[in-house]
Amino acid sequence: MRTLLKILTLTLTVGSLSSCVSHTELINYKQDTLSERTVTIENPPEIRIQTDDVLDIKVHSQDLETAAPFNLNPGDMGARGGGDIEGLSLNGYLVDQNGMIDFPILGKLEIKGLSMAEAKDKIVEDLKYFLKNPVVNIRLVNFRVTVSGEVYSPGSFVIYDERVTVPEAITLAGDLTNYADRANILIVREINGQRSFNRVNMLSANIFQSEFYYLKQNDLIYVEPLKEKTGAIRDQSNETLSFISAGATLVAVIVALFR
Repeated sequence: MRTLLKILTLTLTVGSLSSCVSHTELINYKQDTLSERTVTIENPPEIRIQTDDVLDIKVHSQDLETAAPFNLNPGDMGARGGGDIEGLSLNGYLVDQNGMIDFPILGKLEIKGLSMAEAKDKIVEDLKYFLKNPVVNIRLVNFRVTVSGEVYSPGSFVIYDERVTVPEAITLAGDLTNYADRANILIVREINGQRSFNRVNMLSANIFQSEFYYLKQNDLIYVEPLKEKTGAIRDQSNETLSFISAGATLVAVIVALFR
């Protein structure tokens, strides 16, 4: 019986050598961190218009013919229904490097730094000189985030509702791989010509209070690999050799035990 126990112990020890990532590191959220804790859900920060943003702006009024000149494509108002994002991007208003858009009849309008609601109010106020009770709808059509690194399907993703969190963006990218460092996820953000590098920890409940929990347009998420991945990515011949060596050692020990 003692001999059998020794064999089982040795077998488990050899098998553990091939394990690279612990079970704890594969858990998305720590139980002791999130248990018995209430987190207040705050409203997401307002999206501010930046240079190179593309806006879909529609002007409506009681008299459709009077409102038509204030639209880039007056014959296509509502025809797309909001699903043709590529078409909206090509025919939308591009915010230039000076923060301006070239609006029909109204001319150059500076809207950089405004929220969608503020930009809407600004345009409505200018339209009151030409239209009775104008209604303006504004939509950001190139809200895009990029996810790369230790995810199953890295890429860039267009967000339709202008509100996305770090976990949601990672889900769009197919979720984290087994070797993802969940405690040290990099968020690269560019605002007003300045690039910042920021970290979030998905193993902590504090992520919900982070200013980077809600993403902004053109954010980049980079998921770094765990150190254990270095040991997992090896030359195939070396990996085969290690298994042969471990097997030979195990056989030699078993033979020695039964002498």
